[in-house]
Amino acid sequence: MALIPTTYKSIIVYLIIASSGAIPFYGYSQDMPSMSKERVTTKLSYEEIQDLEYDALEEEDSAALGMLIKIHLKKATLENNNLEKARAYYYKTTLAENLAALAYADSVILLTKESTHSNYPALGYALKGHLYYESGNFQIALTNYLTAYNHALRKNNVEQQMEFALAIAAIRNLYGQHYAAAELYNKSLKLLKKENNFEVQQYEDYTLLLFNLSLTHLRLQAIDSARYYANQGIDLTLELKDHINFQDFILLDAQINFYDGAFSKARDTLLKYSGSLDGTSRAIKLYYLGKIENRLNNKDLSIKYFKEIDSIVAGTGDPFPEVKDVYHQLILHSMAQNDKQSQIEYIGKLITYDSLYSTKQENIINAAMASYDIPYLKQQKREAEAQLENKKSIITAAGFLASLGSFTGIFFFLRSIHMQRKLKVLMEEGSVGKKIKSQPVNNHPSSVPEDIRNDILNKLEKFENSERFLDKELDMSTLAQELETNTSYLSIIINTYKGKTFPNYLKDLRVTKAIRMLNDDPTLLKFSNQGLAEVFGFKTSESFSKAFYKNTGVYPSKFIKELNSRKVTGHL
Repeated sequence: MALIPTTYKSIIVYLIIASSGAIPFYGYSQDMPSMSKERVTTKLSYEEIQDLEYDALEEEDSAALGMLIKIHLKKATLENNNLEKARAYYYKTTLAENLAALAYADSVILLTKESTHSNYPALGYALKGHLYYESGNFQIALTNYLTAYNHALRKNNVEQQMEFALAIAAIRNLYGQHYAAAELYNKSLKLLKKENNFEVQQYEDYTLLLFNLSLTHLRLQAIDSARYYANQGIDLTLELKDHINFQDFILLDAQINFYDGAFSKARDTLLKYSGSLDGTSRAIKLYYLGKIENRLNNKDLSIKYFKEIDSIVAGTGDPFPEVKDVYHQLILHSMAQNDKQSQIEYIGKLITYDSLYSTKQENIINAAMASYDIPYLKQQKREAEAQLENKKSIITAAGFLASLGSFTGIFFFLRSIHMQRKLKVLMEEGSVGKKIKSQPVNNHPSSVPEDIRNDILNKLEKFENSERFLDKELDMSTLAQELETNTSYLSIIINTYKGKTFPNYLKDLRVTKAIRMLNDDPTLLKFSNQGLAEVFGFKTSESFSKAFYKNTGVYPSKFIKELNSRKVTGHL
């Protein structure tokens, strides 16, 4: 085909030259304003129209694209071709605002719901998923992506399955399902690498995978892996002079540097490249700037960043995972300033956003399990069952499971009784809620001079009576600096006089504080497990639950349930 022009004027000329009167179309002329209408006719094929639409879209020529969509729809309507109507509506979404674009996406679905084409109606649902994702409505986005994925599954469209699985992984990654996301990303990367010259031919998919893999490993605290994928992205985008994606990888590298302890380097990058960001993207970068300034003891600047995040979140209504830590820091600051009004305000926001985020997280996990994980497991189950040689093996397995079931029934009954005893101790005697005391020592460590030893022990007592240990970023090096000693002396004192390692010492302090505050403050009972973890200085809900259980023999969820129960029955 001849060179395809893409401006509004040249498209009109091109269509007139190529036409033969088969399909009439009426459009307004920009070049002849004195004429109300001009008659344009064409015998262009759908493929030629789509080529023109694609070029107009690539060159962001909305006037030309709008004209072509009208021609596309007119031709498809006259020929009663629903599939081509759907394709025209697909392009129409690119020119529309969100609500109108969603209506056009619904038209794509409606027109192709009975289509035998392998791409439809999955493409319509994926389009809706993308529109909802862009507007920050991740839960509805996931629902549409899952529907698209299942349509692709039914039509055995492997390429679509991979594409939609990546979108599902991205949303699961946002809501804490990092291992599930990493598995999906790795599968997609292996498939991509089977293609020739994939770095260039599949550039957009490849760079997106590198970015998501780096971000996922960062959330899993696998710093080396995160840096490996980020560096690959930086090198590739730099080589191809892709400045937009290069900036994304550089900002991601700044987050990696933060977790790797290179605070000044991370700060310089964030300040240099984050100026053009807005909304949630800006809030996330401000979060890292705030954490960096906090680690560098620039407390006022740190709080300034956190307050700006508070303003952004209030405007967007879009809580991101780190926002709970933001309000935790603002609460601690208001407590230190004895600002009761701000303290109440920030606690209220923490409860609200924690509840909102946790509800979204739960809904997304449930939806992903119901529409993605469970069908996948069922498929695996069917394959496993097909491999069983005969009925006898199934009966044998069933008999084993039955006997195992009776044994586990007895086990869980006995464990329940044991759990009730622990709860009784926890609720009534409060034995684990007692203050951590130094244990008697016969042989004092000779490596620590007596005056230094006594000074550290006195300062540790003050530390234990403060709430400094609730800072989840606190480490031995920072505490040693604050106590005006070194890590060697501090480690020896804690191991000798507290009878535990520094990490366990912090965990015990935090769990003890958690038990006391949960008993005293009913508002905390409304928090999710992750919210409580943030309040009591743990980075994840899993680490909080493990520490709580190790210390008490009871999981925090069980303890909170008992507290709520006693509150209702009047025992508290």
